[in-house]
Amino acid sequence: MTDSRSTRRRFLHVSGAALLTGLAGCASTGGESTTSTTTETTTAATTTNQTTTNTSTTDSSEDMPGPNHGDDLPTDTEPRDGFPPEFEETPEEMPYDPKGFETTSYEGTEIPLVPTELAYNWYARHEARFVDTRSEQEYDVSHVFGAVLSPAPEGQKRNDPVSEWPKDARIVAYCDCPIHLAVIRAAELIDKGYENVYVIEEGYEEWRDRSLPMAGSDAGRFPDAKTISGKVDSQYAGKTVWAYHDPSGQQEATEISSDGSFELKVRFVNVSDTDSVTVETPDYTVEKPLGELVSGTITEKGDVESNSTDDSASMSALSGFF
Repeated sequence: MTDSRSTRRRFLHVSGAALLTGLAGCASTGGESTTSTTTETTTAATTTNQTTTNTSTTDSSEDMPGPNHGDDLPTDTEPRDGFPPEFEETPEEMPYDPKGFETTSYEGTEIPLVPTELAYNWYARHEARFVDTRSEQEYDVSHVFGAVLSPAPEGQKRNDPVSEWPKDARIVAYCDCPIHLAVIRAAELIDKGYENVYVIEEGYEEWRDRSLPMAGSDAGRFPDAKTISGKVDSQYAGKTVWAYHDPSGQQEATEISSDGSFELKVRFVNVSDTDSVTVETPDYTVEKPLGELVSGTITEKGDVESNSTDDSASMSALSGFF
């Protein structure tokens, strides 16, 4: 089992050839005080190079040998261990260069990001435990087959399955893209002494797009993202903004940009535009119907200004010409 402190990704190799040449867009988004870097480990010192890439790595599951969603998969008889059941056929071990993994950080804790291809290879070979860091309702609808529910930031309030796992277990956390929730949960686990924690770099969206093994009441369902935009004072740059739907327990988080702006991309299940959603920033808290939050912008004072104001004014001005 590979120690996360010495396992970083820059190159992945299959049969000696490079598997990936780019990193997905989710890698650049994390939680509070989050930065993305590519870290190369040497024998005596660590050299850190910050990189920015937008190359998609999404491919068909046919390119990844192993079980897929819709296959006749075995029953998961150990639902609290985070592993899928052992499959009859497993892929060969995917060699990878341990010199570098893309990393991100949250409140000073560094978290390595694992690409979907490698995470899936560990999964199919029964070499990693998987953690869904979203809400219970989202998990019930769709999750990685075999993964446990352990929501950000601190897991389930009672009997969180991860608390039963050894501290040297290889753990892979995930949420939807962007990956804020998974980064926050992974950082908390690392701070508690778990030594081998990763986050899926591209998020659950790519796992679902590749039709890899999933479970749930509507496993293939992928709610559209709705964006809540706002602004706080720039002194809160790097801090976290949360969105909550209290009745269902669903939540999402994002990082505040250097200018104080933020964008929350929420994919709440069975939440309509008329349902109230709470946005909590370090400076203010706003509770409004989701549709109002999405169609407007939250100001530094915590008010919601409609984005349609300028359009309405333009239409009024144009009407004078007719």
